[in-house]
Amino acid sequence: MKRYLAKRRWEHYLFQESGGWWRHLYLLPLAAISWVYGAGVWIRATLYQRGLFKTRQLPCRVLSVGNITLGGTGKTPLVAALAKELQQRGMHVGILSRGYRGLKERTGGVLSDGTRIYLTPAEAGDEPFMLATMLSRVPVLVGKRRYEMGIHACEKFGVNVLILDDGFQHVRVKRDVDIVLIDTRRGFGNGRLFPRGPLREPLRSLRRASLFVLTKTEPSQPLDEIEGVLRSHAPAVPLYHSRYKPVSLVEVASGKQFSPEFVQGKRVLAFAGVADPEYFVHVLKGLGADIVRAVPFTDHHQYTTEDVREMCEYRDTVDLCVTTQKDYVKLQANPLGDLPLFVLTIEQEILEQAFYQAVFSLLSP
Repeated sequence: MKRYLAKRRWEHYLFQESGGWWRHLYLLPLAAISWVYGAGVWIRATLYQRGLFKTRQLPCRVLSVGNITLGGTGKTPLVAALAKELQQRGMHVGILSRGYRGLKERTGGVLSDGTRIYLTPAEAGDEPFMLATMLSRVPVLVGKRRYEMGIHACEKFGVNVLILDDGFQHVRVKRDVDIVLIDTRRGFGNGRLFPRGPLREPLRSLRRASLFVLTKTEPSQPLDEIEGVLRSHAPAVPLYHSRYKPVSLVEVASGKQFSPEFVQGKRVLAFAGVADPEYFVHVLKGLGADIVRAVPFTDHHQYTTEDVREMCEYRDTVDLCVTTQKDYVKLQANPLGDLPLFVLTIEQEILEQAFYQAVFSLLSP
């Protein structure tokens, strides 16, 4: 919990522009590092543009799902939705993920062949492992050397479309479609590069995108500012909107599935170790849950028996403990005792029907 609060205070200083002169003085070291980081990004991009660094072509179609900011924007649920849709259209799909913080990130490995899972969450990373459990007949491979893993996927599994999970900055692999996601709750922050702000690269890089998808949109939400930034940098790139759609509530002890509305009127302990745990709580409140306590953890949090013990202390004051699919991947390594644990499953719902046809058209030879 302390780590999470420290992270939130840090983000407030980095991503906001308000504050007195003392605050700007405090941020001078970050501004200097940000300048160095930006210079590195520019040099790398220039070397690729001039052919000194090679962009390599895989022997299949390649679709990238990524973002331009730090933190989660909903890439994993969109990757799952795209894989299912492309399967239905007769394509043999595979997924390449870096496997962030997994033990196989450096060496690479086959997480799943589409029928069997070979790696643990600790080896593969939590998000790739979640994808492997969600998808059937879709090989999932991890490793930072994604060109080499892509060759392996084509040769061993015969895929004809590979989805790069979090691939916008991985320009070493040539792609046919570049989908960029923007979190409408956070936008582009203060518009500055890491570590002074949330940007992985300058906003002008948005022109590389094939499609934009705004995530976490809601009917009453003003989007003019974000859409204006996108139009100013990439006016011809099609823009789509999406939202998280709660699908089911799964009781861990029994495996039973309930409708998401099962939480309505229930006293709930909500906890999540994702990039935006407040949004998870917001979704539960929208379903009618009475949030007795919300426990946020840092993104990719590795749960311990102590974490579970602390949450078990609230079991007599709540009806349900609810977490995300991503968190449950890591929780399974711990004894859960009599914790009344439920997992909320979600899907990424694209609001415009033309989105998947646009993706399919760009992938077609």
